Amino acid sequence: MQKSKLIDRLRLIEREELRNFGKFVESPYHNTDEKVVRLFDYLKKYHPVFEHKKLDRDYITEKLFPEWKGNVYKKLSHVMSSLSDRVDDFFILREMEEDELERQQFLLKAYKRRKGDWFFNQVSDTLNKTLDETSEYGINYYLHKYRLNHEIYTHTATERVEKGIESFKNVVANLDAFYFSQKFLYASEIRFRELYYSEKSEILLLEEMLKEAEKATFADKQHVIIFSAIIKLYYTKDKKDYEQLKKLIFEGLHQFSLVEKLDTVMFVNNFCIMEYNQGKEDYLIEVFDLHEYGLHQKLWLVKGYLSNLTYNNIVAIACLLEKYDWTEKFIRDYSKYLREEIRDSLRTMAVCRLEFSMGNYEKILELLRGVEFVDLHHNLAAKSYQLRSYVELGGYDMLFYDACNAFAQYCRRNKTIGKETKETHLNFIKMARRIHQHQYEKKENQKDMMEELNKLPCANAKWLKKKIKEKIN
Repeated sequence: MQKSKLIDRLRLIEREELRNFGKFVESPYHNTDEKVVRLFDYLKKYHPVFEHKKLDRDYITEKLFPEWKGNVYKKLSHVMSSLSDRVDDFFILREMEEDELERQQFLLKAYKRRKGDWFFNQVSDTLNKTLDETSEYGINYYLHKYRLNHEIYTHTATERVEKGIESFKNVVANLDAFYFSQKFLYASEIRFRELYYSEKSEILLLEEMLKEAEKATFADKQHVIIFSAIIKLYYTKDKKDYEQLKKLIFEGLHQFSLVEKLDTVMFVNNFCIMEYNQGKEDYLIEVFDLHEYGLHQKLWLVKGYLSNLTYNNIVAIACLLEKYDWTEKFIRDYSKYLREEIRDSLRTMAVCRLEFSMGNYEKILELLRGVEFVDLHHNLAAKSYQLRSYVELGGYDMLFYDACNAFAQYCRRNKTIGKETKETHLNFIKMARRIHQHQYEKKENQKDMMEELNKLPCANAKWLKKKIKEKIN
């Protein structure tokens, strides 16, 4: 039974919902089969893992339904299917409870079908007011407005002639705003993939829609304006277009839903990273500004947590820009939003990056002394910081070579390190050792060593190139 669709569904019920689902199943309105209640009462004890020998179908059938004779598997499958349907019904109800606008839309349809005209008018007025008072309404605002106007227009009690042409224009205007906004959103994703992955695809009527978006019709539709500006930027790659888009975002993104805000910032952020990677270094500050904006807007917090990747990226970008005081404050203020099991390790690595950027190599050696991380990549990063700090400081010959040997041994013996990762770090150790030895043996040639490094898959290659230029003449 553990591999059944029923168990897969039950795993999706959150622990705090389990009691309410039990009440839902026990309700005669939602379920009239007592065997379904009996099955759920038994299974809920094993939520959410559902790994136990007592979940075997034969055991459950004998334990719960000893009265069954004949094809018991078929009968159990029927009960399991009924319980699965109740889970689906419960999920639908929970979504309706969480989405007030959708609930009002369905209530509107109910009163329309039942010819409850007074209640219909009351709900339509309430829904209209709710929509207009919502600050972060997102693209779905236009869809809800269209659906509301459509229900009114198609209601048999509506006098269409008396409504006048303006009301019908509003129906079409909201439909256009939704369609244009949604299409431009997906077109932004497609056009970026074309830039980054060299993929090609045709988007029906996109060029014509972009021209229409420039007209006064959409002057107050921020979703249409911003998403069309993103697509334009992907075409032109012009810094003036970027500056205009950035201004639009900072001034108009408050009308977007949280997910739309995140999508928009990521579209523009990815563009800036791509431009920076192509040598346009002035875009690094733009990446920083977008990340800082995301912090102020709480875009990077998902269910109260900051992702490891976002945390590390923000620290790396700020250090590259030498915003050391800002980085220190960020680490202090935002480390608490990391997941507890990885928080200390990530914070330590962030501090290492900051101290290394500031040239505080002694602090890094002190910070990492005797520390062993659970996470493999943190261990690799820590050992890399240690080696680089010894090279930067000089005068630690024995400790440097001991660290090289220990690092190489760790890479070779650790079975969980992938082949490519192992190779890049072993190459890094080899090149760091050669740079260090050159101060005594003077046998390296800068040009030859640089050419060799360019051919090797190597961790910390940028730092190695810098040291080759500094130390090998």
